[in-house]
Amino acid sequence: MKDIILVDRYRIIDILGEGGSGKTYRAVDEYDRSEVAIKILSLWGMKDWKTLELFDREAKILAQLAHPAIPRYLDYFQTEVAGKEAFCLVQAIAPGRSLTAWIQSGYLFSEIETRQIATQILDILIYLQTFTPPIIHRDLKPQNLLLSESGNISLVDFGAVRDTYHLTITGGSTIVGTYGYMAPEQFRGQAVLATDLYGLGTTLLYLISGQDPADLPVRQMKIDFRQRVKTSPDFANWIDRLLEPIPEDRYRNATQALSFLNGKVCARVPRPKHPISRIYQQGNNLKIVIPPIWLATRSSQITFFTATFLLLSALFGWWLMRIAILDERSWWLFLLGGIVVIPWMIRVLWHYFAAVTCQSEIEVISRELICKTKIAGMSVKHIIKIEDIKSIRHQEVSILSLKDSIQFKISGQQYYPYNFGNYLEYTEQRWLISEILEHLRLCPEIEEIDRPYL
Repeated sequence: MKDIILVDRYRIIDILGEGGSGKTYRAVDEYDRSEVAIKILSLWGMKDWKTLELFDREAKILAQLAHPAIPRYLDYFQTEVAGKEAFCLVQAIAPGRSLTAWIQSGYLFSEIETRQIATQILDILIYLQTFTPPIIHRDLKPQNLLLSESGNISLVDFGAVRDTYHLTITGGSTIVGTYGYMAPEQFRGQAVLATDLYGLGTTLLYLISGQDPADLPVRQMKIDFRQRVKTSPDFANWIDRLLEPIPEDRYRNATQALSFLNGKVCARVPRPKHPISRIYQQGNNLKIVIPPIWLATRSSQITFFTATFLLLSALFGWWLMRIAILDERSWWLFLLGGIVVIPWMIRVLWHYFAAVTCQSEIEVISRELICKTKIAGMSVKHIIKIEDIKSIRHQEVSILSLKDSIQFKISGQQYYPYNFGNYLEYTEQRWLISEILEHLRLCPEIEEIDRPYL
């Protein structure tokens, strides 16, 4: 292939690498004598048309990108190479060597250097995830990350790239990635925002251990790396979350992962073993659904039996008072007991049944937080501007005070009295508040959020 000139412009001078979607060559642009990288996919010997589809998608995605750490898209054309039809993708050449080459040369990265590399990679992922729909690389690994002598990272080879819209439409049927660096969901042909974070975690493990992640021990379907690396507990905990087998247990996206890496977010509240609530994440939207609780939690059971006992006691006392009062002139005592005690106890029971039989929902969509309550076919909705939210607190539920369990503090107001999460276990309430806070930290307007419940 050396010295072959493509379309009377690009003269191939050397090979740079070879992957599943073609070979990449170093070439010279005869127009301005600049060096470029050309990825060539030959139609001859191609196993299926899916390879061409991925190659074409890579070119279309790269044409949209403009980031200093992603080699600039220059050209895409079809031509004849060595007598065979081929597709060619031309990019600016990225400086430096792959992280794999650095490790193979005997270099072992320190924790400080690894953190700096992680920060640069997350900056690239944040950029990709801001697109609509978000762009998922799906093949984040040391071979596709180039490090220059000045310490700058470049991300190359978008041959496995996928966007979430395409995934939603097709259901995700293509397994693309590299064993050892692939997130578990990729084996099912799926990809979400947290998928690239798994590739980031395995890449960082390779840098600080010098070992391929596939060679590290696995415990309960999760890479057990702590005995193989020397790093601070905080950084190890951060990487550990990147490597969670279930996508929902990782950071939701690159922005959240970077916030945790920089120490801007408090420690994560663990997910309860058997939560009643359900959390759904789609792109940058969050939805929490709490179905009717009934008597599923200890607090709801205690409240039910306590309120029932008090109501029966009040009825019994009222009946005894009626018998005890023989003087007709004291009829007002009997009437007062009925007016004051019985309605108050009925109100307590009604508050309980309303709380445990309703379905509560919290949605974060665009720049709004939407609170919904559904009961007996009726729905009540409250909309809060995200930039107005200053903090969220846990408030103990009391039979006497009838206070809400989770409240939002609005700018210029007291805590917002929205009835959310009543009678859930305390651990689950803390978890829900934590999930909301972590999600709201994606918004630049919210930098410091109180967490008084931790």
